[in-house]
Amino acid sequence: MIYELGLRLGIADFTDLEESNDVAAQLKHDLTGSVSNCILCLLQAHSVHEERDFFGAVRPFDPDLVGLMMAEHHEIARRVHGVAKTCDELLSLTPPARRIEVGDRLTLEANDLFAYYLAHLNNEEATLVPIMWERFTDEELRSLRARFYNQIPLPRYEEWMRWTLPALNANEIQVLLSGLRLDPPPNRFEDAVRIARQTLDPTRWTVVERLLG
Repeated sequence: MIYELGLRLGIADFTDLEESNDVAAQLKHDLTGSVSNCILCLLQAHSVHEERDFFGAVRPFDPDLVGLMMAEHHEIARRVHGVAKTCDELLSLTPPARRIEVGDRLTLEANDLFAYYLAHLNNEEATLVPIMWERFTDEELRSLRARFYNQIPLPRYEEWMRWTLPALNANEIQVLLSGLRLDPPPNRFEDAVRIARQTLDPTRWTVVERLLG
């Protein structure tokens, strides 16, 4: 999702009012909305859900690490709102020269946000995930995941999965769906399968379906 938007920002013609407004809207449509498919909304919502459903569970085992992850989330929120503010500025402009100037600034700010966000994800994978594997049983992890997904509004879950599933290879999709199927009910397995059928090209879905049995 981030790489695709970064490419779109890089080739955007900010003198074209319609094109640059579309890019700004994809970045920031309604950042305060409870469900939205704008990129900044999804990044911010991910942090909120993660803090609520995972950080609390891990905090008793390593409060300092959770504090560090929370600090990174606060920095992400600050950068998200900075990019959103620049989107608003771009949307308010009509002179081509000013749109180029603000569009270039938007591209730099978005790239800085994306680089920081990707580094944060790597930090979580390297530090938080090993603690969860060490401290929780498979059943406890499945319960955490089911609670995480069940508390996400279905439209937002669908939007996340429409980005996630095509970005995985067939084996990874099979692992994800098989895991969701084992999560305690109610779980989002059927929703994920439905979205996979709708999102993946028929050839890839046939491979996944065979792997799933």
